[in-house]
Amino acid sequence: IAELQQLWVQEAVDSMVKSLERENIWKMQVSLLFRCSASCCEDSQATVQQVHQCIERCHAPLAQALALVACEMEKFRTAWPGLPSPWLP
Repeated sequence: IAELQQLWVQEAVDSMVKSLERENIWKMQVSLLFRCSASCCEDSQATVQQVHQCIERCHAPLAQALALVACEMEKFRTAWPGLPSPWLP
């Protein structure tokens, strides 16, 4: 019975992570990362360093979101030590 419960929890977490990736992370990648980065490259007056800094600023919100998800997943994994952690980077 414990193995079935563990499997159920693991499947629920897998589903939640996939949903989070599909509904939130992917949208952030498209809107924040790719579009923002493209706009950085469109500035013909910017230096290479300025373009790189602009792109880094575009990546920051997504990096913060991914770090938050990883942190919360680690907390969850710690609370459920029997679960494997394939969702963590």
